[in-house]
Amino acid sequence: MNYGVCVQSPEEIDYFGILEEVVEVAYCGKLREYKTILFKCSWMDSMKGMNIHEQYKLVEVNHSKRYPKYDPFVLSYQVSQVYFAHYPSLKRDKDQWWAVFKTKARSVIDAPVGLEFLQEDANEVSSAICAPDEIPDYEDQEDDEDVIDEDDVEADEFETSGDEDAEFETSDDDDVDDEFDDDEFDDDAYDD
Repeated sequence: MNYGVCVQSPEEIDYFGILEEVVEVAYCGKLREYKTILFKCSWMDSMKGMNIHEQYKLVEVNHSKRYPKYDPFVLSYQVSQVYFAHYPSLKRDKDQWWAVFKTKARSVIDAPVGLEFLQEDANEVSSAICAPDEIPDYEDQEDDEDVIDEDDVEADEFETSGDEDAEFETSDDDDVDDEFDDDEFDDDAYDD
């Protein structure tokens, strides 16, 4: 169930509830109309109906125990979203207890305000555009001695490892005809 809410009191006690209704209140001021959002919630008792698992720090609430005071409304910015999960236990003692998981709303991102962005508005790549007569001629450079043209090399200039009578094994296993044969498939077999 992802319609759970959590409010933290000034004493840092978490109160968990189920969202029942979203109410938009509009009222007129001297200059303009003001609007605010209220959540109507059904609150669970955090004093008698809440446990925190010591080892795993898992919060458990008893959804059958309700907060005794009538205080259903809370401002929307005061709550955080939680969701409740039933215990997969077959024991009756955990039937009334739900595990509570705090989550962040999808449209909210925790990011510091003063971030320097890695992306910039301007494109700093400079393009070098040359006229056709200004294109450098790389063949006139002195590094021509390292470049060998294959037409200038004769076949007997290559060195061999001395094992001139070596035989190479070949396999005809992968000489499979990869052509697609339309006759192999029956077009009527695929009609529904």
